[in-house]
Amino acid sequence: MGTSIAVLVVVCVIVIALALAGVAVAVRRPSPDVAALRREFDRLNERIGTDNSLLAGRLEGLDSRLAQGQAANQGLAVDIFDTLGDLRASTQAVAAQAKEFTTLQQLLRAPKARGGLGEAMLEQLLGQVLPPESFEMQHRFSNGVIVDAVVKAGGQLVCVDSKFPMANYQRICDATDDIARAEAERAFAADVAQHIKAIQTRYIVPDEKTLDFAVMYVPAEGVYAEVLRSSSRRGSVFETALESRVVPMSPLTLFGYLQTVLYGLRCMRIEEHAETILGLCGRLEQDLTRFAEDYDTLGRHLTNARGRYEDGARKLDRVRDRLERIGDGDTGPGPHELPVDHSSPEPFEIANRL
Repeated sequence: MGTSIAVLVVVCVIVIALALAGVAVAVRRPSPDVAALRREFDRLNERIGTDNSLLAGRLEGLDSRLAQGQAANQGLAVDIFDTLGDLRASTQAVAAQAKEFTTLQQLLRAPKARGGLGEAMLEQLLGQVLPPESFEMQHRFSNGVIVDAVVKAGGQLVCVDSKFPMANYQRICDATDDIARAEAERAFAADVAQHIKAIQTRYIVPDEKTLDFAVMYVPAEGVYAEVLRSSSRRGSVFETALESRVVPMSPLTLFGYLQTVLYGLRCMRIEEHAETILGLCGRLEQDLTRFAEDYDTLGRHLTNARGRYEDGARKLDRVRDRLERIGDGDTGPGPHELPVDHSSPEPFEIANRL
C-alpha cells in the first residue's frame, strides 16, 4: 500500500511540473491573453483531476489483486506445510516398520527361530484342514526322536519335518554376481540333500507304524521352486528326495495332500460304520413295509367309508323326496321307491322302511 501512494505522489508531481512548465511558456509569449491562459489552465486542471481519479481507481484494483494474491499464497503455504507434516508422519511410520522388519529378520536368522516359525505355520495349516484327532505335533518315537508333526491315517503315521535349511537360500537372494549366486546355489543344494538324508534316517520307521515315506515341509513357494530346480552332485535334488522316499511339499501342495487325506478319513469312517448303516437301512425298510400296509388299510377304509357315504346320501334323497310328496298330498310310491304302508302316516316309519 505504501508503494502505491508513493507512485501516486510521483505522478502528481510530474503532472504539476508539466503544468507549471506550460504556464511559464505561456508567460514568455508576446502579448499573452490572460483569459485564454486561464481557460487553458482550467482544462489542464480538469484533465489532471480526471487522470488522478483514473490512477486512483487503477491503484485500488492493483491493491485488491495484490491482497487476493497474498491471501492465496498464504493458503498455499498452509497447504504445503500440512502436506509436509503428513509426509513427515508417513516417513516416520515407514521408518518404524522398516525397523521392526529388520528386527524380525534378525530374529529369523537364528536356525531355532526359523524352525519355530516353520513349525507354527505347519501347525496352523494342519489345524485348518484336519480334525484335531487326525494329527499330532511333536510326536516322540520309542528311540527318543521327536518329529515336528505326524498325520494319522488308517492307524498309520505320516511324518512331517518343518526344519528347513534357509541360510544358503538367503545367500542366493543376496548374490550380486553370477559367481556368488552359483556358489550359493551349490551350497543350498548340498544342504537340502543332507537334510533329505536326515529325514529318511530319522522319520521313516515302519516299526513305529509310519508309512514308507516322509514329508519335507518347505515353508515358502519361492524356496520350493528353488528346490525343484536345484541340482547336487547326485543329480536333481527333487529326484534325490523321491528316491529317498522323502516328498518335498510347499504350503500349497501340502494343503492339497491334506485335502486328499481328509477325504480318505471320511471314507474310512463311512466304512467303519457300514454295518450300522446297513442295520439302519434294514429297519427303515421294515418300517416302510409296515407303513405301506397301514396305508393300504387306510385306503380300504376310506373306500368303504365313501361307499357308505354315497349310499346314505341316496337314502337321504329318497327320504327327502318322500317327505316332499307327503307334503304335497301324494302318498303313492314312485318308480324307484319301495312300497310304503299307507296306514301309518309317521314319516320316521317311512324312512325306516326305505
